Amino acid sequence: MNGIFQLDSPLWRFLNTCTDVILLSLLWIVTSLPLITLGPALIALYEQMYLISENHEGHIISGYWKSFQKACKEWLVVFLAGILLGLVLVGDWYILIVGKMPYGAFLLPVVVVLSITYLVVFLYVVALGATCEAPKKQIFLLALTMPVKEWLRTLFMLFIVIIMGMVGVLVYAPFLAVAPGVIALSHIYLFREIFKKYHMQVVEEHVEF
Repeated sequence: MNGIFQLDSPLWRFLNTCTDVILLSLLWIVTSLPLITLGPALIALYEQMYLISENHEGHIISGYWKSFQKACKEWLVVFLAGILLGLVLVGDWYILIVGKMPYGAFLLPVVVVLSITYLVVFLYVVALGATCEAPKKQIFLLALTMPVKEWLRTLFMLFIVIIMGMVGVLVYAPFLAVAPGVIALSHIYLFREIFKKYHMQVVEEHVEF
């Protein structure tokens, strides 16, 4: 019985992971508030979740902040372009739904495909940028090809996002405050399987090709 409450017991590790997920979710929300820092904040979140999945001990707050600062320097301009593209897609949806434009029914499938492609590529760029030491050109190439090769895991990732969002919106609104961390950690375990499949080796807390 006493073993349950030891620091290295499964129960204690589970509670510690839950605490880290909650804290990292709140840090992500705060650092994402300017919107332009959404991408770097996601990279920092996924990087810390990767370390958690590998059982790396460390200071969550300082580790996240260090990752966030590094991501801002390396990825801010890239993700600003991504956000602008996302806003264009949002505008397309607004025109189709509210504007009642002619031939909207024919354009809807195109916008749906573009939106899903955008979300998937965005997700893979974030995860790969958080865990891989590789040139941006190679990361973008992988983000375009991997979702096709790993379509089943990709669908499951999107399913996780949808389910977590529905739980927060329809069941328990405060869950939205911790949903980012839950989603990121779930995705990281899926990405670890992809890394293993393609023989990507972990070196100095990142994935090396």
